[in-house]
Order: sequence, then C-alpha cells, then structure tokens
Amino acid sequence: MRVATGAAGDPDGGVPGGAALRRFANAIVVERADLEAARRACVEQLGANATSQAAAVVASFDAINRVADATGIGVDEQIYARGGQGVIEELDLEQIRGDRA
Repeated sequence: MRVATGAAGDPDGGVPGGAALRRFANAIVVERADLEAARRACVEQLGANATSQAAAVVASFDAINRVADATGIGVDEQIYARGGQGVIEELDLEQIRGDRA
C-alpha cells in the first residue's frame, strides 16, 4: 500500500519498472491526460510486450470491478473488521468509484 500511495522509499516497490507500471496503470484508470507519456515511459523501460501485457491486466481488473459495481457488490463485513475501511480511505477508493460513475 505504501508503494501505491507513493510513501515507499523505493519508487519501484521492488518490482523492475514498478514506478513506470504504476504510472501507466494510473493513467489508464484515472489520469487519462498522462496516458500517452506514461505508455511511452513504460515501453522505454520495459518494452512493448510488457507494456501491452500490463495494459491487458489493468483492463481485466477494471472490467471485473465494473461488473462488481454494476451488480451492487459491496465490501463485506469481514473486510471492514480486518481494517478494510482504512485501506479504502488511504487509497481513496470511494473517490475513484465516484469518478467512474
């Protein structure tokens, strides 16, 4: 979570090209204005094949989340009991959901 919020000491989070991947994923889902520059940076660091695979993973997760949102699936009580609300708030997930609507 520290990597996702930018609070980690290593911007790559221990993943080769992690910062570029995170920027690219964020550009696909949230910051569309940065998409082309983020894609180019990802291709430069990781290559075209890895970048297209990353885009496919982001698209799959986004599609699954949209299906869950459309069916009204919410966060269950077990997630909240284990501190899930803190994660939701720290990652500002409610705002992201609102932006998609």
